[in-house]
Amino acid sequence: MSAHFVSERRLGKRFVLSLALAFFGSGMLDVLASLFLVDIAKTFLGDSSLLSIAVVSQIVTLSSIAAVSFGLLNGFLSVKVDHKKLLLVGILLIIVGTVGCLLAPSLLYMGIFYPLDGAGTIIVSSMAFTLIGESLPLDRRAKSIGIVTAGGIFSSAIGFAVAGYIAVVGGWRSYLLWYVLPISLIALGLVYLSVPPEKRSEETIAEGATFLSAFKEVLINKSAAACLVGYTFMGIAAMWAFFAATFWINQFHIAIEYVGIISLTTIVAHAVGTLVGGRVVDTLGRKPVAITSWAARGLLVASIAFMPDFWSAFVITCVFMLVGGIGVTSGHCLNLEQVRKFRGTMMSLSQVFAYAGASLGAAIGGLILGVSGFLLLGMVFGLMNVFAASVVFFFAKDPSKS
Repeated sequence: MSAHFVSERRLGKRFVLSLALAFFGSGMLDVLASLFLVDIAKTFLGDSSLLSIAVVSQIVTLSSIAAVSFGLLNGFLSVKVDHKKLLLVGILLIIVGTVGCLLAPSLLYMGIFYPLDGAGTIIVSSMAFTLIGESLPLDRRAKSIGIVTAGGIFSSAIGFAVAGYIAVVGGWRSYLLWYVLPISLIALGLVYLSVPPEKRSEETIAEGATFLSAFKEVLINKSAAACLVGYTFMGIAAMWAFFAATFWINQFHIAIEYVGIISLTTIVAHAVGTLVGGRVVDTLGRKPVAITSWAARGLLVASIAFMPDFWSAFVITCVFMLVGGIGVTSGHCLNLEQVRKFRGTMMSLSQVFAYAGASLGAAIGGLILGVSGFLLLGMVFGLMNVFAASVVFFFAKDPSKS
């Protein structure tokens, strides 16, 4: 009995580690478009003019479109296809996208292969959380979700730190060859060996369920729909991070090299928040933590732009990112329990709605900055957070309590 218990514990740790590494791998290629836009423009277009950079940046738009499309497709497929297989397909898409970008002879090929990372990322994230919900008991899910989510956030922080050093030696392609590709291959192998095949049961899949019935079950569920609407507005508000570097430079005239350090610090605070969220959710409850952290996040982001000096703004930003991490974990935990028969569809749709919100947030944020400034941007994004919390407060429930 004791030996069996120890074996189960080790399997559980290896299971969570493999999902965390898969999540880590899903964030590595994002660094490419963020950090190396100028280098990619020089490689394929021969110059680094603003026009060339704008053209190259469209691969990010294509990636977002691919993510939403494959997220919807994954929501359908998860009804009938083994979730471990879908997770492996997501990692394979990231690997194929990485190899394609590594060998791309022209920008056209980059435009074809880079979006595969977006497609793979949304599949990996939704299936990782789904597998946690199906494979682990309720009292272990929140901590595991916190660990897996932190893996994806740390991926960006470490990726930015490592990419610069690797690129000095062999250019932007060397980052793909020596960092992204090996870790993705290790994640693929670890998931294959450590994640058990899906156990189909009455809780994970309804008898005779169809692809459309899963979507219908999720979308007509008032609580699940409220979570999806809340996630959309949270996605909009999350785009403050997209404009953060510009905020530091414009508001406080911070040099670009120090902006990188600020970004790294706040990303680490965000990752720590996801781990903290995994601890407090089981104690305080999924819905209360989600509502409180989302509303607090809104008040904090609205106050950042009003800070009179850099240090006060920086401290508030770190607290904002920490609370935001708690909000991300609690949101995933709440979503996971909404429609237990169709967890795969629910988690896929939650990621699709978050991506849609982020796209809206980028457009709305750019418009607000163009006509006003960061004060209004902070207030609008703050209201989005508070509205998301209000929707969940009034219309969502926590089925794990029943």
